[in-house]
Amino acid sequence: MNIKSKIIVFSILATLIPAVGLGILSFQQNETMINENVTRELRALANYAGRESDLWIKEQILIARDLATSISTSKILIEELSLENQSQENISVAQQGALELYLKSVHRRLEDVLELTVVDVEGGIVASNVAIPFSVTLSQDWPEDASIQGDVVISPEWNENYATAILSVSVPILSIDDYILGALIVTFDMRSIQLSLKDKVKSPPGEVLLLDKAGNIMLASDAEILNTNESKLFDSGMMNRLQEKPGEYEIFLGPQQEKVVGLAYESEKPSITIIALRNYQSVYSAWEQQRDLFAGLIGIMILVVAAIALRMSHAIVTPLQKLISATEKIVKGDLNVELVNSQHDEIGQLTQRFNQMTDKLRQNQVEINAASDAMQKKNQLLETLSVTDSLTGLYNRNKLNMIISDQLARYERNKRPFAALMIDVDYFKTLNDNLGHIAGDEVIAAIAKKISQSIRNVDFAARYGGDEFIIILTETSVNEAVKTAERIRAQVANVHCSSLNKTLKVTLSIGIIQSEPEDLSLTMLLSRVDSALYQAKRSGRNQVHCSTPIPEVKQQHS
Repeated sequence: MNIKSKIIVFSILATLIPAVGLGILSFQQNETMINENVTRELRALANYAGRESDLWIKEQILIARDLATSISTSKILIEELSLENQSQENISVAQQGALELYLKSVHRRLEDVLELTVVDVEGGIVASNVAIPFSVTLSQDWPEDASIQGDVVISPEWNENYATAILSVSVPILSIDDYILGALIVTFDMRSIQLSLKDKVKSPPGEVLLLDKAGNIMLASDAEILNTNESKLFDSGMMNRLQEKPGEYEIFLGPQQEKVVGLAYESEKPSITIIALRNYQSVYSAWEQQRDLFAGLIGIMILVVAAIALRMSHAIVTPLQKLISATEKIVKGDLNVELVNSQHDEIGQLTQRFNQMTDKLRQNQVEINAASDAMQKKNQLLETLSVTDSLTGLYNRNKLNMIISDQLARYERNKRPFAALMIDVDYFKTLNDNLGHIAGDEVIAAIAKKISQSIRNVDFAARYGGDEFIIILTETSVNEAVKTAERIRAQVANVHCSSLNKTLKVTLSIGIIQSEPEDLSLTMLLSRVDSALYQAKRSGRNQVHCSTPIPEVKQQHS
């Protein structure tokens, strides 16, 4: 990266990092505030609907008790139930018809009651105001429950026949001497509570849904939800998530398949799930617009700063480029270079020193060039021989030991783990014996090239032995190390051998470990990674074995 690029990058980063950091912090705080406000409003909406539904149910229970009290004083009902308890054969059609007519006459005076049904102590239907009454299954112990608590509320549910939500209340019918003769089951139409689920003036924005225990949408504060939604069944997976975290904020698809935010409360007696929800766009549209505007402003700032930095860098880089050009001529052997110095700043001083240097170089051209060339060649040769493997071009074992020791020291200082991979070519000896050493060397060199292409510039790859390689992945998690290992294994699956003019199938066994505090020396680390490689080979080769447990990754909504 040249100086101009560095100046531009520095200027952009100096502007971008504070702006973006403060912007992200601000948006996160705003999002948290929005979430808290919406959660508070939805809780208030759900609590209001819960209180209203509880009051309505209590009112219906009182109505059912009054009906049971008035009906139980009827001579027709007492005779009917008394005969029912004595013998089914003694009941006349006239008596049963009279009771049904009586129930129908009572029903006509009630607006929210769908059915009035009288059952005996065993739950058998004695009479009803409708031909086919709604089937209500009482518990086996209901007479005992009724004698203790009186009425029994049956959980509300969506009824397809009436196309509405219903609530049934079972009230015991007592004889004169307080003996339970049967029960009056009153089935109410819950639509009358729909307008009370939400206060049009005081309630916060949003809608309320009432679900039965099967997940059917019984009532909604907005009638359009029920009218436009053919399927009344709420998504079971989302319902379970809401019920597991009552009162907690969730984002999901609403009944009309729109994105909503909502929460749920569950009432046990009777079993009703109350869901308060609100349209996602109505909550976050302003926040998203501000976010997009902020991103646009950041983009404009980057362009402006980049333009200014480009102009400033040009004023600095142009004289430097002249120096570079002159230096290039000197490097090529042309020492007849003289720069015109028209500046009095640091660059002008540099130009003056450059001219002095060229004067001295002209005097010692032959000696300097000869000494420089000889020394450079020796240094390059020594450096190459000391740290690289001649066949693969990767680091040799001596350099590997230095790298591992350095990484262990870094790990001890900053506690940032690194990953080590030991790679072994499966059945390489067989390949070498069958195809020859030349082909074997080609395979080793090709695998080394693939390894170099599959790792980052900050990672290290070395030839550990004949057909073994070791890779050090700096500051890398186990998950990323496994991905790198699988990528290398896939890259070397097919190796072209030019000496045989064919493609060979090659598989690798790879052992992976992550640095641990117990790795006090490179010997201990190499021993652990060698053990991991042994497990990979023992498990059938052509696979990756990781001795360090791979943590599970959790997804979070942001």
